[in-house]
Amino acid sequence: MIRSVSVKNAVKDAIEIFQFDQWLRFYFVTKKDDKLWVEIPDDALARIKENHIEMYRFADMVNNAETNYQIAQDNVCSHVAARLDGQKYESLVLPQVFDNAVFKIEMYIFNVWLKMHETHLDEEYMDFADWLEMYEGWNSMDEVKEYRAKLVDTGTDPGSPECETKQ
Repeated sequence: MIRSVSVKNAVKDAIEIFQFDQWLRFYFVTKKDDKLWVEIPDDALARIKENHIEMYRFADMVNNAETNYQIAQDNVCSHVAARLDGQKYESLVLPQVFDNAVFKIEMYIFNVWLKMHETHLDEEYMDFADWLEMYEGWNSMDEVKEYRAKLVDTGTDPGSPECETKQ
């Protein structure tokens, strides 16, 4: 099997996994006994399997399990490592992803979008593809492009989720 050495593609794939996790936690987290749990209904899980087969394993892994920020971050990092590190990409690629300026800026921009649109997103359930479509529409606006360019030009480091990667 030939593994890619493209950091650019690995960044894109990692971002999608982080976005999927945000989507899952946005719509499927419930509170039980003062703890947060991911509970994906069977019909939603079936649609994920049908429409996002690459993300199904992740959804199935976190389903019916307790969650919090640390657990979610650990799950995402584990999934990124299992799916991408040494599998799809050479093992030297993934450590570069999380330090990559594009990754950090895109995650920051995505989180800005999420905060700005939380009320709208909360009004009705949207599947992951619709979420991404809405995000891409917003992301393509001139104001957002200008803001992103400003972050790049100033070298601002908006931070990013932290994942331990093997080197």
